[in-house]
Amino acid sequence: MSDTPQQGETVVQRSQFWQVFRHFLPYARADVVFVSLVIGTIVGLTVTNTAMVWLIGLPFDHLHAGRFDQVKSVLLWLILVVVINQGFHFSSTLMGNWLGLRFVGRLRQAALRHLFDVSAPGAAHLQKGDVLARLSSDVDSVQNMVLEVPFFLVSHLLTLFFYCGMLFWIDWYLALVALMFVPLIVIHQGLFGPRKRKVSQRFFHEAGKLLAFEEQALSNLRGISSVRGETRMAARHGECYEQARHWGMKMRWLDQGFTVTLAAMIYFCGIVIVFVGIDRIESHGFGIGAMVSFLLYLGYLSVPVRGFAQAPMQLQGDFGAAQRVLAIFDLKPETQDIVDAEPLVVTEGGIRFENVDFAYPGGEPLLQGVNLEVRAGETVALVGASGAGKSTLARLLMRFHDPQQGRITIDGTDICTVTIASLREQFSVIWQTPFIMHDTIRTNLLLVKPDATESQMVHACEVSGAWQFITALSDGLDTRVGTGGVELSGGQYQRIAIAQAMLMDAPFLIMDEATSALDSQSEKEVVAALDTLRTGRTTFVIAHRYSSIRNADRVFYFNGNGSITVGTHDELYISHPEYKVAVLWQSDNEA
Repeated sequence: MSDTPQQGETVVQRSQFWQVFRHFLPYARADVVFVSLVIGTIVGLTVTNTAMVWLIGLPFDHLHAGRFDQVKSVLLWLILVVVINQGFHFSSTLMGNWLGLRFVGRLRQAALRHLFDVSAPGAAHLQKGDVLARLSSDVDSVQNMVLEVPFFLVSHLLTLFFYCGMLFWIDWYLALVALMFVPLIVIHQGLFGPRKRKVSQRFFHEAGKLLAFEEQALSNLRGISSVRGETRMAARHGECYEQARHWGMKMRWLDQGFTVTLAAMIYFCGIVIVFVGIDRIESHGFGIGAMVSFLLYLGYLSVPVRGFAQAPMQLQGDFGAAQRVLAIFDLKPETQDIVDAEPLVVTEGGIRFENVDFAYPGGEPLLQGVNLEVRAGETVALVGASGAGKSTLARLLMRFHDPQQGRITIDGTDICTVTIASLREQFSVIWQTPFIMHDTIRTNLLLVKPDATESQMVHACEVSGAWQFITALSDGLDTRVGTGGVELSGGQYQRIAIAQAMLMDAPFLIMDEATSALDSQSEKEVVAALDTLRTGRTTFVIAHRYSSIRNADRVFYFNGNGSITVGTHDELYISHPEYKVAVLWQSDNEA
């Protein structure tokens, strides 16, 4: 007989669970010795718990028989066992928490490093708030799935083994009566488990959307206020929160419903045992102390029983979170090293684009049959309408994307045959919004050159024009900038970015709208520093301001149809009507 659809779905779910579990298991294997120690303390804790329960019941039989001296002896043994028990409890809890933190740290670092490796194109569809949710709460759930739940299951299994053994040793008949309730618990778990998985997956999804909305809103408070959108944004936030709250309450309703109904079954089992036990005391001479120990074992047995029943529920929720974390590792970079890739060695610094075609998935061709040559040490300006392909050309140079046809060479070497890391090491990039961490200026400089000396950092800051305002700060290079520190102007941030580029000392320089967000005075100061920086380097200047490209050796004008027209500024002004119109229009507006 073939499996029913429900049985087939269960098999698939189990297969998926073990596949996900095995993926995250290596992050715990590095601490396998400490995992063994935790299991050892759990064994000791379970043995001493079993002894404690037996020692609690013994005095009742001794008191009933008038053996008061033996009662004192049992109590002394109980004190000793309690001390040992608490020692095991302290050790297992402390080491378990230590292991959990190390696991979370490894997994978060690995996920973040993978996002770094995938880079912007591969992770562009992910919202930052949702990624933060995956790196925090979802990673904690993975730790729960890989470490905490297995530790609890080991503890519950040992407790079940020892306590059931004691129950059968005390009275096999009462033990069999108690085991009659096990099928009910299994059926109970089967009713709640699948629902918990589906609800928890939806909750994590909605919680991620809420965090993404909050991150986007908080990063643009000024923009919201400028369009008087506070009320509308608050209303949208309320809608997002309501969805997350709705599914969160469903998940909690299932958790509480499961816990309450399970507790009711366990209490009912205890009541039945008491009724049967009374009859055993009357007809079979069952001791009061044995009855007390039996009821204690049975009562404490509810902990592992609940644990085994709740574990699938817990794992269903953790599995949903683990799938979201695994989705990060499933991201693939658009470009990868070939098997025999070699490090790039730059000898002169010449670049050629040979019959290059490129289009984004589902988009119109941005570059078609492009053939360009950039001479070593030359400064070329990339200009044209927005979306014409200027920044795309720079991304192709650094292999954030690969062309669909043709190739790009540096000193005659196809960049697809060299390692991506060695390729990007040859480029200094200054963006319109520079990447400056909310940390000290020194930390930001060392980010691009970890072995930079004090004199090298000072020289780079002097050349970039940043040293003058840095020396005016209270802590100089050790001044914290950004959130929680000194707020700098746009021009000051750009000068720090230029100092970073000076420290990198790469043969190629890309300036992507590096001065477009600055006022006229700041632009003049930054341009002077950029002119110093580009000396002796092959430089690409991406700009909308035509006034900022007059010093370029040549201009690459992106026509918007996939073709590029090349010439000097004066040549294009005379021969290219669209270029002339754009220059005149911008000159009139700036005037």
